[in-house]
Amino acid sequence: MPAMPCYKPGKRSRLIYAIHEYRGRKDEPKGFGWRDFRDLIMTAPDERRSRVR
Repeated sequence: MPAMPCYKPGKRSRLIYAIHEYRGRKDEPKGFGWRDFRDLIMTAPDERRSRVR
């Protein structure tokens, strides 16, 4: 489970994470690939702009 903390002065800190579930199927990757990490980094700005409830 990779995670990325985000901090903004005067605001609450946020933790953006991604979960990868391995089901043991043939030819299924067991871990995160570079595309999964890239997608996590690319979605971080969108997550930071959304409201915290």
